[in-house]
Amino acid sequence: MVILFVFSFVAACILALVAFLQSEASWWKGPSASIALFALGVGIIVLIPEGALKNSILPPAIFLSAAAWYCAGLVGVGAVSALVLRRFVPKGRIVKLVFGGGWGLMFIGLLTLAP
Repeated sequence: MVILFVFSFVAACILALVAFLQSEASWWKGPSASIALFALGVGIIVLIPEGALKNSILPPAIFLSAAAWYCAGLVGVGAVSALVLRRFVPKGRIVKLVFGGGWGLMFIGLLTLAP
């Protein structure tokens, strides 16, 4: 339970940070960072062979690419939510709304997925 709480808190912090950065930046910077992280995940699978990671402390390449794709999703959701909220809410409240909503949704989603 504590792990789910901490994991959802960290994910909400990432969402809030991306929303803060996107609220002041051009519209294309957040989605392009998300696309770059997704491409990094694809590059990890294509370029790093499994044999190169066999005797290292790194997890297999599929887990590294899954982590990059998860981060790409977080960055994308944070950027898109900041872009949408930028039209309706003052810039000072965007981060609070994204953090609160992201933490609540992430924690409830993880609780429903947990056995």
